[in-house]
Amino acid sequence: MKTRSFYERLYAGSVFYPTLAWNVMLGRVLKVRRWWDSVDDHVIVGARPFTRDVETLAALGVRAVVNTCEEYTGPIEEYGRLGIVQLHIPTVDFTHPTIDNVRQGVEFIQKHVEQGEIVYIHCKAGRARSATVAICWLIEHRQMTPDEAQALLLSKRPHVNPRLTERAVVNEFVASLEAERAESATARLAHPS
Repeated sequence: MKTRSFYERLYAGSVFYPTLAWNVMLGRVLKVRRWWDSVDDHVIVGARPFTRDVETLAALGVRAVVNTCEEYTGPIEEYGRLGIVQLHIPTVDFTHPTIDNVRQGVEFIQKHVEQGEIVYIHCKAGRARSATVAICWLIEHRQMTPDEAQALLLSKRPHVNPRLTERAVVNEFVASLEAERAESATARLAHPS
């Protein structure tokens, strides 16, 4: 697992409140961005939920949350009160989750989707860290190509990072899926049923 440098953490920490204020201005005051958007019947990608948002999320059917913020542990008491479980995969702002955290997030999402539950994936703004996990889930479990998954995310949430497919962790995730599929195909050929 890659340890983030002191300078990455210092930078992310120093711009956290100004960028959070900017997100609140765009999403809550000016309303030029939505705080969250459904990208699938079972997956919502969005910004950092405040305690007051949890009742609304629960009313939408959210029963699980993937929190990618290192700087924010989430409204845990409110989640507990409403029966929402959280997977916290702390990721420094302006970086991407590790491959292990992406895999853990994708597995967590799929487990809840298979139970018919809705999952909320968030970072501070719902643009990059959360979208990285979401694109990998779409690629693996909705059998989309990276470009198709990127296009879907942008159609549902236009301010998502438009270059998710260029992120090293996304490419590593795709390569590992392709390797697993090739290995599985080879095994089927070697041992037909």
